[in-house]
Amino acid sequence: MQHPLTRGRLGSSSTSGFARRVAAASLQGLAVSAALFALLASAGCVGLTTKPLAPGGTGTSSTGSTGESSPGSISATPSTIAFGNVVVGTTNSATITLSNTGDASDTITKVVSSGSGFIYTGLPTPIAIGAGLKTSFTVSFQPSKAGSATGTMSVETSAATYKVSLTGTGVSSAPQVSPNTASLSFGSVTVGTPSSHTVILTNTGNADLKISSVTASGTGFTASGGSGVTLTPNQQTTVTVTFAPKAAGAATGGLAIASNATNSASVQLTGAGVTASSSSSSSSSSAKSSVSLNWDASSSVIGYNVYRGTISGGPYAKLNSSIDGGPSYTDSNVSSGGTYYYVVTSVDSSNSESAYSNQVSVTIPQ
Repeated sequence: MQHPLTRGRLGSSSTSGFARRVAAASLQGLAVSAALFALLASAGCVGLTTKPLAPGGTGTSSTGSTGESSPGSISATPSTIAFGNVVVGTTNSATITLSNTGDASDTITKVVSSGSGFIYTGLPTPIAIGAGLKTSFTVSFQPSKAGSATGTMSVETSAATYKVSLTGTGVSSAPQVSPNTASLSFGSVTVGTPSSHTVILTNTGNADLKISSVTASGTGFTASGGSGVTLTPNQQTTVTVTFAPKAAGAATGGLAIASNATNSASVQLTGAGVTASSSSSSSSSSAKSSVSLNWDASSSVIGYNVYRGTISGGPYAKLNSSIDGGPSYTDSNVSSGGTYYYVVTSVDSSNSESAYSNQVSVTIPQ
């Protein structure tokens, strides 16, 4: 007996089972896709970012094939540089620091300087600066002529251009020679007994001072030291002047300084030769009096020089023939009723002498 085929129930039953299998496969596929995306995201794959789902969205987006994030933020320090006065032919330098204060790397693509005499070194381009990092380079002012100059140092990145303002003034080379005294008096010197004093020459200019020779003129005067010396600005050298009279009588002379200085300077020399008998008489009259000097010791010095003058403010003549090691000195060559003015200098291990101390005055009783 043939039974009619119940298509409806069989078809309905088959369709329901198939739908369940398809649904299960779809859910499994979504799980695999989610797991794959999580794996790719954890591996840091380029070009994928997550974002909240939007209607019809997928939950991911691409930032492009390069995967670059937004550029960093560069700051330049300082924002202005004033080089001041710079001698023509020389260089004054400063440092510019570039800091990335953003949260992504940024690239310096170009550095351009403008203005006469301004140059930069130490920053090859292109160069990337990571987030939170910094780099530095040098900008210099090298004037080729006298006069003021202005310029700009422009730093270009992938996002913006940063500028540093530059100013400077070129000044002409002008070495200057300045003796510490315009005149040097030896007083009375016994014939046959030389007496020596020192003159300090200082370069008070803005360029190297080249002293070719220092010579003394006048009967009995000689000079040593200072010749063939090059002094940088503010550097000093010492010249020893000696008076060795061969006969009694007054003597005058001068100390001539030949150099490349833009000014001229000289020192007047005076002294008097006396015989041994007159010198002994003078010593006898002053033997009863002396002046004791004491001062606070200085650190990092090898000794001191003591100077005396008969006029307040100088000129002064050096009393000690060699550097005194201690902070005291006794002057026994004084005359009754005379007034004397004393200053002291310190000398360091490189034989550089300090400026004069405060002046003190002493009057010898009659």
